[in-house]
Amino acid sequence: MNSALQADTYAIFGTRRLLRLLSGTRCSFQSLTLDEQCALDNITFSFTSVGPHTDVVREGEGSDRLMIITEGWASRYMTTTNGGRLLSSLLLPGDAANLNALLFERPHYGVRTITQATIVALPCKQMSMLAAEHPGIASALARLGFIENAIVSQQALSVGRRSATERIAQMLCELSTRLDAESGRESSYAFSFTQEVIGDVLGLTAVHVNRTMRALQADGLITLKNRWITIPDASRLRQLCGFDPSYLHMALLADA
Repeated sequence: MNSALQADTYAIFGTRRLLRLLSGTRCSFQSLTLDEQCALDNITFSFTSVGPHTDVVREGEGSDRLMIITEGWASRYMTTTNGGRLLSSLLLPGDAANLNALLFERPHYGVRTITQATIVALPCKQMSMLAAEHPGIASALARLGFIENAIVSQQALSVGRRSATERIAQMLCELSTRLDAESGRESSYAFSFTQEVIGDVLGLTAVHVNRTMRALQADGLITLKNRWITIPDASRLRQLCGFDPSYLHMALLADA
């Protein structure tokens, strides 16, 4: 972790606190057996409050900590030599920011917060040893990696083949599912993204994002107010972009 994070970090010990922080997230660590929970008792971890627009992992720099977002929003990003930027994935509570740190010394991306965020940091060396010894821990990390790959693949499909309207609709439907924000036909969740951030995720200009979001509002598919988005009829928005949530494997995680 960089110095900006270290200044606001303090150590916490014990599995119960860690599992409570991760409870209900996509990490599914709450599904561990008692033996696997006990195996975590000796691990030392920390959690840190990080302000918006802060690098958690700098592009091309390694880390000896596996960082998991427990509150707030962040993103992985990559930049070109001429300064162009792509946000390769959005990170929500329960997502691991740098899962490949368990195997590789340097990531091919950076990680930056979008909003105020809380991050749990777990020592990679200890986590790798525990995963090797305990199948439940290894399975939780593997599930996270498989779903992460599916999300990135869907984003690649959006940028390569979907229209601007379909890209944004797909992103909104995916976020709704990942946040478990649907109640009946309606979905509603915090939406703190600028048009520039949306554009960097979907390969669109801010002007194109603005025009498309306005069109979705005019058609009654979404409403935006005070950094909050409401989807009055989630099934209608899904039909617009052909969204199929099965790639997120939410049922698998609920049963884990």
